[in-house]
Amino acid sequence: MSKAKYNNKLLGSGILLALTSSMCCIMPMLALFGTAGSAVTMFSWVAPLRPYLLAATVLILGVTFYQAYKPVAKDDCGCAERRTGMQSKSFLWIVTILSIGFSTFPYYGPYFQKNVQRQSKANISNVQQTVIQIQGMSCAACEGHVNRALQERKGVQEVTTSYAKGESVVKFDSTQISIRQLANTIQSETGYKVTNVKTDVN
Repeated sequence: MSKAKYNNKLLGSGILLALTSSMCCIMPMLALFGTAGSAVTMFSWVAPLRPYLLAATVLILGVTFYQAYKPVAKDDCGCAERRTGMQSKSFLWIVTILSIGFSTFPYYGPYFQKNVQRQSKANISNVQQTVIQIQGMSCAACEGHVNRALQERKGVQEVTTSYAKGESVVKFDSTQISIRQLANTIQSETGYKVTNVKTDVN
C-alpha cells in the first residue's frame, strides 16, 4: 500500500471515529426533525466509549499530521509521488476541522434546540407535578428530545429535563393526561426507558 493511500485511510478512520463518538448526541437532534425517532437508542452504547473514540481520533490525526509535515528527503530521481487534492495539507486541515466539529457537538448542539413551553388552560387544582426517571440519556441534546415529545401532549404545562440527573420534572393537568401516558410518550417517542415515577413532588 502506498503512503498516500495509507494516509487517506487514516483520515477516513479519524473522521469516522469523531462522528461515531457523538452519534449518541447527534441522533436526538435529528429526532427533533422527525428523521430519527426511537432509533436514538441504537447509539446509546457509544456514550461509555466516547473518551476512547476521541483518544483514537486524536492519535490518528496526530500520526497523519506527522506524516504530512515531517521533513522529506530530497528526491534526486524525480520519482516521488505527487499529492492529489485528497492528499494535500489543506485537505488534512479540513478533515481535522470536521473531526473537531463532530467531537465537540455535545457541547454546542443544545443551542440549536428550542425549548418552548406550551401552556394550556387548566384548573390549578388539577395541576400535578411528577418526576419521571429516565434511562438512556447521555448528553444535553437528549433533554430537548424528551422535552419536545412531552410538550406536544395536550395537558402538559411545563417540562424540565436533566440528563445529568436522569429525570424529567413535568407539570400537567391530570384531567387531560395521566402519568402513565406521560411515561408511555417518553418511551414511544424517544426510545429511552422510564425506570421510575414519583408523584406529588413540589
